[in-house]
Amino acid sequence: MSGEHVRHRVSLVLELWDDFSDRPLSDPSIEIVADGTIRPIRKADGFYVFVNCRLPLHVEIRSEQYETEEFDAGIQGEEAVIIKKRLRPGKNYPIPDGTTCIEGTLHPGIRIGAAVKDAASALRLFADYDPDADAAHLELFDPAGKNPEGKYFYIEDSSGDHSEIFRTVGYERTDKRLRIEPELQHAYKKAGTKVYEYRYTEVRRDGTFFLPLKVRSQGKKVICQIRTAEKDFCRKIEPGIVNRIDFDEK
Repeated sequence: MSGEHVRHRVSLVLELWDDFSDRPLSDPSIEIVADGTIRPIRKADGFYVFVNCRLPLHVEIRSEQYETEEFDAGIQGEEAVIIKKRLRPGKNYPIPDGTTCIEGTLHPGIRIGAAVKDAASALRLFADYDPDADAAHLELFDPAGKNPEGKYFYIEDSSGDHSEIFRTVGYERTDKRLRIEPELQHAYKKAGTKVYEYRYTEVRRDGTFFLPLKVRSQGKKVICQIRTAEKDFCRKIEPGIVNRIDFDEK
């Protein structure tokens, strides 16, 4: 019947960000599909909206420049689910000249991650973290005032005895607390604890990996903490170039 309006119910909202440039991502070449056939409406500032869908949905994000992402979006009460997703650079990503990178060879499919222990970019806790009191939240002092939701971090205590990886899954603006997962196993004091951005990639089918990093310091080597499922070690790397990582090096 002419003149009728179809009512659209928002089911799922994806907010896409470029994890390297830390900017909203609205690119028509990015292919997003849920449950194999359902496509979202692309909006400005990196928002993609699914309407009139039954949750949960299995979402796939594919792009020539970014790593493929697959995840399940579940039900969140009566309201639409909003997910902030950071896309990691892929092999065709236009990495700027002078970017600090690491590369090497490993078994295909292995995840490798790295945190640059650069004093210029270290973040600190705003309050002590006690897993027995509130394990799901962490207060991070961020003088730049950025929203770190969706980022991975490497946390290390003042003695260097304890370190863990976590991801921020929510940001409560009222008290600046971060919801994190997984919950950390150890307590971390505000004094002396350092937090660094953590980046990861999967080793390609040909056994090679390439991982761009963010380093603020220039002109001197920085310590890079490198982790796989089997190894956890440090290497000094040169800012502004591609550094070859030898896993057999002692």
